[in-house]
Amino acid sequence: MITAQDLEFHTPPNAGHTWAETYFFPIIIPEERLMITVYVVVRPGIGVMVNDIAIYGSLSQNRSDLVYFHVEQHLPAPARFSDIRSPMGLSVQAVNAPRDYRIDYVGYEDTEIHVDWIGLMDPFDIHDPNHSPKAAKTQAEQHAGSGLGAAWGGHFDLTGQVKGTVKIRGKEYKINCVERMDHSWGIRNPIVMNAQDSISASFGPDLALHLITHLDLDAPTGSDQKLAHAYILEDGNVYGIKDCKMETTRLGNVVTAMDIHLTDLRDKQFQMYAYSEIGAPWNAYSATVTYTSMMRWIYKDRIGHGCVMETMGIPALSKRHGRRWTEGYRSLFTG
Repeated sequence: MITAQDLEFHTPPNAGHTWAETYFFPIIIPEERLMITVYVVVRPGIGVMVNDIAIYGSLSQNRSDLVYFHVEQHLPAPARFSDIRSPMGLSVQAVNAPRDYRIDYVGYEDTEIHVDWIGLMDPFDIHDPNHSPKAAKTQAEQHAGSGLGAAWGGHFDLTGQVKGTVKIRGKEYKINCVERMDHSWGIRNPIVMNAQDSISASFGPDLALHLITHLDLDAPTGSDQKLAHAYILEDGNVYGIKDCKMETTRLGNVVTAMDIHLTDLRDKQFQMYAYSEIGAPWNAYSATVTYTSMMRWIYKDRIGHGCVMETMGIPALSKRHGRRWTEGYRSLFTG
């Protein structure tokens, strides 16, 4: 169970450079085909913080195609995680912990974010058996089943209503969306991070879901994603997901489409389809690549949207795909 105290640091006595606490807030404007992401990583053991603001507006394989990008590393860590005020212009405050948040950002080139994030549910604790059917008992089992290893020694997801404004180089847009945020804490060493997916779909305040999967880099499409933790938020009630079957279509590293079939604890089934409208790769850490997109979801006669992320470690990818030019030149004619 998550309480207001979990919005403060969980720093262990022996915390070093690998211990981290994080926030991730996606904000979507489907009618404008825009997505804003706000990411915070604090390493309290060494007193530093990363702030990462990105605005997506096209479907691309290149990070340089972002509409806006502002990342600064080695910022001073805040005294309290619940009240982050950054010298790069970002403020994240837990105003009604652990459900509600206020995000303000004043960046460069007349770009700003001002939103209230109001929780539509209590935080979904992936390690609480009253929340997730896949919750494990021992710490080793929790790390193995979390979706991101020891980095998610503690982790919750929370679907909320997001209202406010974003201004991009002087042009202001109104925000009124339903999305999912998260907060994590644990040992976060990017070199050994697990491959995984974080998948959100929202059709309105009455229906939304979040799904975490393990990703097997060696398995064929259709059997490479296995359920870690998930929930459905329907009419104000949260139900854990007990089974998931899915297939993802990719073009290189671009996640282009998904087909998922979920069964919740009521034995109610949900068949949904999605395709990516906008997205780009994200290097949250130097040793990882996350394809991050806003996908358009179809469920029965309803249309929804949500932020979808597929994370892979570059060391794991280079182990499988790394190349050297040690062979002679090959052409279409010589093979």
